[in-house]
Amino acid sequence: MPSAGFAYLNVIPVALIAVDSSLTVTFINPSAEILFGVSAQQAQGRPLSSMPAFDEELHGYCERIFSSCEEISLFEQLLRLPMNHRFVTMHITPIVGEDMTAQQLVITIEKSDGLDRTAGSAWKQETTRAAGVMAAMLAHEVKNPLSGIRGAAQFLQDEVVPEQRALTELICMETDRIRDLLDQVEIFANGAVENKQPVNIHEVLQYVISIAKTGFASHVMFKERYDPSLPEVSAHRDLLVQLFLNLVKNSAEALTGNADAVITISTSYRSGYRIRPKSATGEETVSLPVMVTVEDNGSGIPESIRAHLFEPFVSSKEQGRGLGLAVVAKIASDLGIVVELDQEFDGGTRFIVWLAVA
Repeated sequence: MPSAGFAYLNVIPVALIAVDSSLTVTFINPSAEILFGVSAQQAQGRPLSSMPAFDEELHGYCERIFSSCEEISLFEQLLRLPMNHRFVTMHITPIVGEDMTAQQLVITIEKSDGLDRTAGSAWKQETTRAAGVMAAMLAHEVKNPLSGIRGAAQFLQDEVVPEQRALTELICMETDRIRDLLDQVEIFANGAVENKQPVNIHEVLQYVISIAKTGFASHVMFKERYDPSLPEVSAHRDLLVQLFLNLVKNSAEALTGNADAVITISTSYRSGYRIRPKSATGEETVSLPVMVTVEDNGSGIPESIRAHLFEPFVSSKEQGRGLGLAVVAKIASDLGIVVELDQEFDGGTRFIVWLAVA
């Protein structure tokens, strides 16, 4: 594709390179010139392999895409530049011609914010798990005396005068609330899920909506836009229910006080969508073609916390504990799926969940 076709991309802050079927660079925008330390005049017309940091592995991905027309996304890809190594997010997308073959590849490279908006990164996994082990130990130790306190309160209910029973009921309610909080904390100590099974994603989503409607999201109107032809996904049903419950609860809480509160849940199939996890080696990629989106029409997530969105105890809500999305991150890591915040969505908040086919 001639460079003129990319002229409007010269002003975007994302590095972009285009190559033809011989893997010759046909276009490079100013952001890519700065990133790789080469000029467009030096790069255009030369093999992609001559560009700094484009090793045999990346070269192999490009060759594969020309033959398969699939799209590959590489999260937290280590880009080995001559003077600076950095993690980036790289998307390699084919431009398909009328004959349904790939004519060009467009490679976009941006500073990796997978740590910021993706809920399954290796960095989050290790950080969360280390904190989770300690938290789980503490939770276990607290639960034992908590059971004793609740039992004593229940025993006293029959002994105290009716006017004081409200106090014993309050003790029971508060111990139950602390127990539920400790249950949430304990999930951080769990490891990767081995016994994944085929799961009907629509059954899971409808189950989540039914729970939400009768409880925390009774003030919300739900819109469901499903692709009925979707295959079953590979997951653990209960963990998947918990993941989507937390996403829906996050949206419902953001819509508190909104007279026109709407949560829209959609499913679709993205053939050829693949990622390369940071933990992968060699040519290993993971296909995650089933896409589920959970979006709301609230005010969106403040820019100030987006960089730490999936970390424990980070919340924009006044009374928020900041565990909901941290649990989502942990489940995503354990299931080997990807959950990300849609940075381009400006009508509220949208999370995208990518799942593997069973």
